[in-house]
Amino acid sequence: MTAYSFRAPALRCAPLSSHLTPCALACALLLAGPALAANDAVNNAVNDAAAAPEHTLRDVVVTAVHDHSPVQVMADPKQPRQPVPASDAADYLKTIPGFSAIRSGGSNGDPVFRGQFGSRLPLLTNGTQLLGACPGRMDAPSSYISPETYDTLTVVKGPQTVVWGPGTSAGVVRFDRERPDFTEPGVRLSASLLGASAGRNDQNVDFQAGNAQVYVRVTANHSHGQDYKDGDGRRVPSAWDKWNTDVALGFTPDADTLLELSAGTGDGEARYGGRGMDGTQFKRESWGLRFEKRHLTPWLAKLQAQVYGNRADHVMDNFTLRTFQPGGSMSMPMASNVRRTTEGARVAATLQWQPDWQLETGLDAQRSPHDTRSGTPSVPYDGKPWMRDAKFENLGAFAELSWQAQADTRWVGGLRLDRAEAWRYRCPERHGRHGPGGRRGPPHALGHAQRLRALGTHAGAAGRAGLRGPRARAALSRLLGADLPRQQRGQRRQRLRHAAPREDHAAGHGRAVEGRGLTAVDLGLCGRGARLHPVRLHRHEIGRAQRRRPHRRAGVGRQPAPGHGVDGAGHAGLQLGPQHQ
Repeated sequence: MTAYSFRAPALRCAPLSSHLTPCALACALLLAGPALAANDAVNNAVNDAAAAPEHTLRDVVVTAVHDHSPVQVMADPKQPRQPVPASDAADYLKTIPGFSAIRSGGSNGDPVFRGQFGSRLPLLTNGTQLLGACPGRMDAPSSYISPETYDTLTVVKGPQTVVWGPGTSAGVVRFDRERPDFTEPGVRLSASLLGASAGRNDQNVDFQAGNAQVYVRVTANHSHGQDYKDGDGRRVPSAWDKWNTDVALGFTPDADTLLELSAGTGDGEARYGGRGMDGTQFKRESWGLRFEKRHLTPWLAKLQAQVYGNRADHVMDNFTLRTFQPGGSMSMPMASNVRRTTEGARVAATLQWQPDWQLETGLDAQRSPHDTRSGTPSVPYDGKPWMRDAKFENLGAFAELSWQAQADTRWVGGLRLDRAEAWRYRCPERHGRHGPGGRRGPPHALGHAQRLRALGTHAGAAGRAGLRGPRARAALSRLLGADLPRQQRGQRRQRLRHAAPREDHAAGHGRAVEGRGLTAVDLGLCGRGARLHPVRLHRHEIGRAQRRRPHRRAGVGRQPAPGHGVDGAGHAGLQLGPQHQ
């Protein structure tokens, strides 16, 4: 039997005999007993917990990138972002939300942002662009970038800026080295070493020396990794070894003037478990000259001028880093050596006539020829001459206006006009006597090219709301009172092959392929309390073959009939909206 005790509160009430019967009182005591017992159990548990010894949990460190604005991310590549430092740019970028990577081996991945990559996501180093040479992107531009040797990383999401080149529909990624600040003579040295499993070891050195008028900076790194074993103990081809060295010599007559001359080189190799070939050479040669002047006049805030050159010399084969085994389309050991040289220039001025108004305008140009040669172990490629198979040129003008409406709100709008040209060269070594595609025809002389022209516009703003395509171009034309042409992109070499017309002289007829069109509508809203993600509607116009009148068969040694073709997608737009900081 369990006894319950109950203490009635000191309340003034009527006599029991007149309002409360003995039965009602007994029911009240039975109902109140369990509640009081539960209260006693809780008190006992609290007392036991207070008497127990205290346990302190370990500190948990969470590292993440804080968005500088809804459309821009800024980070310090020298800060640790993962258990081990990144071996290339893609390895670092995939730690930022929205990025992923296409991997072929342990290193040299290809970054993807929101499903777009390649020419839609340019990677810039100190304002310059280095384009890979392999048409299969075995040496993506990220392969030549060591993030830890740079000071700042800036990612602009989507087509929200027009000042860093054409075709930036996915975004712009910029790795920059800051100007060393020496108020008095001094020397600075930063070095790091890394050792890990699977033979991973990295070495990085950053040396700076100078005074108030001149400085020199040397950055160097080496990264090495070996194959790893999977759960079944099988060795997975993923080894790599690469190094980079860059030197910069700067002159700073005053705090507002900078003249810098830079040069760099690098090389490496990588095993690709997901490819039929390995990368046995990633040779890079770079040079650049830039000038910067600030506070020239009360309304001219900054003037920039830059020229640069980058060369990627890439070799891929199936016998140096692996044991050759016939299979697929490769029945014999072979090597392919491709080279791409990217030369460019940029001039930009920043006008600021009001504290809250700023206009950045300028011109940029780029020229990028592509050469190739191939060989076998018995007939090495390095004894053969280079063959030109493609060349690209682009000239652009841009203007971007920003207005700081409030302390946390800024409006940005821009307009860009580009003129792009591309040449495809008939390469006898690649096509043989039968011409492209193996079709029988006359031999084509080296240097004969098919030229593609394109003229287009790009208008955008950082409001995440806009239109792109013919409708937007028509609306913008009515707004500006001028007829804006449609842009045709000829940047990607893979598309160039399909876009250029191909003549079949043996059959007596030709075929032309139309250009590919794209219409997109981007809708979005950025705000503090709520955010509406963009909704995109696309319309693709896939090229199709058209028959033309038969051509007279050309004789041996005569140039074939020239063809005309344009490759790419229209890109014009108007975007309006606020950008919250």
